[in-house]
Amino acid sequence: MLVLQGIALFAFVPLVLGLFLLQPLGPALSVACGLGVMIGHRAVAAPWAARHARERCLWCGRPAAAGDDVPVTGAAGSLPFVACNAAHAEAARRFFAFTYRYRAPLGVGIFVPLLVLLGGTTLRVLGIELIPHAVNALLFRVIVATTVVTASLAYAASPPAEMPRSAFPVHNLFLLGIRNTLWVFRLVGGWWLIAAVVRTFHP
Repeated sequence: MLVLQGIALFAFVPLVLGLFLLQPLGPALSVACGLGVMIGHRAVAAPWAARHARERCLWCGRPAAAGDDVPVTGAAGSLPFVACNAAHAEAARRFFAFTYRYRAPLGVGIFVPLLVLLGGTTLRVLGIELIPHAVNALLFRVIVATTVVTASLAYAASPPAEMPRSAFPVHNLFLLGIRNTLWVFRLVGGWWLIAAVVRTFHP
């Protein structure tokens, strides 16, 4: 049941991306709905993650009522996550060590394109189009995909953190489990990059 709940909560992430990138309701309403979903999602998903932190493996998402402790400190404080075995605990610690050490470039690679996308949309609503939305959305996909795909592969070379700290919202990683979330990054990010290359050479 917890696995299904996590999948359902994670589904709001692609919903927000769809609203921001495709803007099916028009620029203003799509962005407004996307921001509303983001705020509402955090209000639901963060308490859910805190409530079930010791019931599922942080790494693979499977039930793990007893296992290796992986407490993670984030912006909202420390949460007592667990991993179902030592290997999964070490993998989680490697991931947090890498992402915290490189939080600045990762943040730039994710949040700057998002701000540019939202800023461009806001200007469009005001009647100003400095960058065509299609180009803005393409740049967002390419930069974000490059960032997350790189992180999803490079973390494995990092030494594990003794006291894991997260620079990004831990609850989003816990919804599917870090390992499954990284596979989503690889698959979707890879698809975005391939689509960008195809579009470049076959417009």
